[in-house]
Amino acid sequence: MAQSPSRLRVTDELGAAKTLAPGHEIVSRAESPDWLVLGLGPAPQALAATLPPGARVRYLECPAFLAQTDAAWRAAIPAGWTPLASFDPALAAHANILLYRQAGTLFPRFWSPVRAALLLPVVPDAPRRGEIALLPRDTGGLVAPGLTAGFEAEGFSVRVVDRAGLLDTLERERPALFFSVNFTGLDRHGEVQALLARAGVPVVVWCVDNPFHCLSGVKTTAWRDVVLCVTDDWFVEPLKRHGARAVHHLPLAADPAFFRATPDRPELAGKLLFVGRSAFPDKALFFSGLRLDPALWDEAMALLSRGERPDFGWWEKRLGVASLWPGRDARRVGYGAEESGQAWRRLVIREAARTGKLAVCGDAAWRKLVEAPFAWLPPVPYREALPGLYASARAVVGAVSPLLPHGLTQRHFDVWAAGGCLLTDHTPGLDIFPSELTKPIAYRTARDIPDLAKRLSHDAEDLKTAWRELIATRHTYRHRIRSVLEWVAGEGGRGNRGETFL
Repeated sequence: MAQSPSRLRVTDELGAAKTLAPGHEIVSRAESPDWLVLGLGPAPQALAATLPPGARVRYLECPAFLAQTDAAWRAAIPAGWTPLASFDPALAAHANILLYRQAGTLFPRFWSPVRAALLLPVVPDAPRRGEIALLPRDTGGLVAPGLTAGFEAEGFSVRVVDRAGLLDTLERERPALFFSVNFTGLDRHGEVQALLARAGVPVVVWCVDNPFHCLSGVKTTAWRDVVLCVTDDWFVEPLKRHGARAVHHLPLAADPAFFRATPDRPELAGKLLFVGRSAFPDKALFFSGLRLDPALWDEAMALLSRGERPDFGWWEKRLGVASLWPGRDARRVGYGAEESGQAWRRLVIREAARTGKLAVCGDAAWRKLVEAPFAWLPPVPYREALPGLYASARAVVGAVSPLLPHGLTQRHFDVWAAGGCLLTDHTPGLDIFPSELTKPIAYRTARDIPDLAKRLSHDAEDLKTAWRELIATRHTYRHRIRSVLEWVAGEGGRGNRGETFL
């Protein structure tokens, strides 16, 4: 009778204590007495009892796992089993293969490359037919069309792939890179990343949102090996402290579609326009179980009223959070920043409404959240309708989320590209632009908005022209793609603050 599995506990790759459960899956069957065991699990002797008589067994085990086993566990490994120091897919060609189910979640940095080698045992020497950029099929949001246009402007063919089709692509073609937005297309245990690494395809991840929120679902340290880009340079040093090897500042950019905008909403003529959601999708689920300290909240609201920013960095310090990954602490910090952001947007809308000429384009919740007179417009399609709104309004009022301490938004690029005019809160992210252009449009407190809007009317057209030229010549997606390609090639760009963008 097979021996009952012991309750073996180990510390996994992320430092969490885990109890091992029994269970192997058959990865491959062969008409052979040779067996390859990938991960022995909690009870090697019980595993041996499940194999056929006369099985010739070789096994591979993660060193970090072996280091935590005791003498009794090691003694349970049958004497005739042969250990392997590394994985050679040639050994698996004619063997029965067993994989310990829990292995990939315990030590994914070790096991994901093994799984990649099983899937792609021979890396094809496929000729390149032009330069190919891979984008995950689930790349969505505001940046996907601009990215595609940027790659194509640089002579790339863009292949949109899902996980099921990635292997087939790698067997036929030699892509130049895999470009992910916010880790989309990359699974939490790094198996897709490992497959791309085996094929020799660099992985670039552009965090257009808070990077530590993007990382909160990642369960392997392998993310530290990607070429990591952030729209907010505040995160460069914290990410390096958390082990990232290559972090670059890559701001947002203008979508080419916005340069073709024409005024098409006459009802917005002479009005200020605010565009934005009251909360991001699934916010309640993302921050489930979190609460704000009332004293800290009062302190944050006092800062907002003075024009100061209770941003992600402020909440990190006030909550005394030492590590933002792994674990839920980044969400604790982010919850405070996100709630501060909604309060800030409420203030901005309320003060902009004092002009008597404000339209708000966003979800209907704003009508309950802000007690002020404004015209409400339902959300509109981003590329199809927003350019016309920006071009039609007298000015667009923007507000940067405290989730990004040095952040910018798409409006910092798209409004000017559309021929519109932007009023923005004063964020350190504005430093990538000339101060003579940012000074006339930036407000520090929400109370400054009405007066700023009045002063702007005198030189708005000159500002629009100067801003539009700047965005067109230095801040399009094509410019951003050029920077990415330089970094991937190991040339130029350190992502330092104040960097000159191509």
